Amino acid sequence: MLFAIHNILFFFRFSIKGDYPDYCIFSLEYLFICISISMLYKSANIYSKILRYIGTVVIVIGFLQGLIGILMFIVISQDFEADKIYNFKSNEKNYQTRRYSFGFATLDDIRYTFETYRVYQYLPFEKQIGKTDLFELKSDLNFGDENFSIDIKESENKRTIEFSSINGKQYKKTID
Repeated sequence: MLFAIHNILFFFRFSIKGDYPDYCIFSLEYLFICISISMLYKSANIYSKILRYIGTVVIVIGFLQGLIGILMFIVISQDFEADKIYNFKSNEKNYQTRRYSFGFATLDDIRYTFETYRVYQYLPFEKQIGKTDLFELKSDLNFGDENFSIDIKESENKRTIEFSSINGKQYKKTID
């Protein structure tokens, strides 16, 4: 039941503050599914056999993905750990934007993914309100600038996220 509630909230873009609690819950959920499927091998019921077969296929696919993930861990894991976190307040609301960068020696460009969350002050929850992908070579923004800033503007039921660097360059995107 806990996993179902977590998945429903995650579908509606609510999560526990930070990245790691959600990663842990999803890992425990996968472990629970694997244990549940393995317990179905004790039953001879036709429905159990069908569910066991489907579950085994899902586990094998997950194992193969994990095997690829082990071999490509260094490249893949870059997208899962924020390298910079921006906390800011706009319109009397608290926000947090996490920057994830993806670049490798064989890639020409670095992709920066900015995930913006509405943070609730006394609750351990957050809601994702926007995700923006920007490339270092295709954007005029200076991502390494210490004065790089993020702000949210609201006007006429419309929210816009603005990325700004000290060189006066800006990138604006409408968010929901």
